[in-house]
Amino acid sequence: MRIGVLGTGDVGRVLGAGFAALGHEVMIGSRNPQQEKVREWLKKTGPKTSAGTFAEAAAFGEIAVLAILWTGTENAIKLAGPQNLAGKVLIDVTNPLDFSAGAPGLAVGHTDSAGERVR
Repeated sequence: MRIGVLGTGDVGRVLGAGFAALGHEVMIGSRNPQQEKVREWLKKTGPKTSAGTFAEAAAFGEIAVLAILWTGTENAIKLAGPQNLAGKVLIDVTNPLDFSAGAPGLAVGHTDSAGERVR
């Protein structure tokens, strides 16, 4: 299966590597797919992995994984392009946490949910 992972943080890289280890083709998407941590990830994960923009990864995947820091989620979805995600299963592994005041608290969830916002 082709899997597009939106996000190059720890969670996105670990999930992408795990999917590739199971034999899936994985494209990891980023605002900057040429960054050093992405190049290092590609070296470690082998020939079934590639990197691209959020839009390229979303278009590549038969399914998509949203693995973005909460504050960047809305922008990542916009950059991925709704047309590239339409009709696909989207696995959302984001956590709506606000780190701006030190120890994280919920950024949403008091009257709505992260899932409602991602939808």
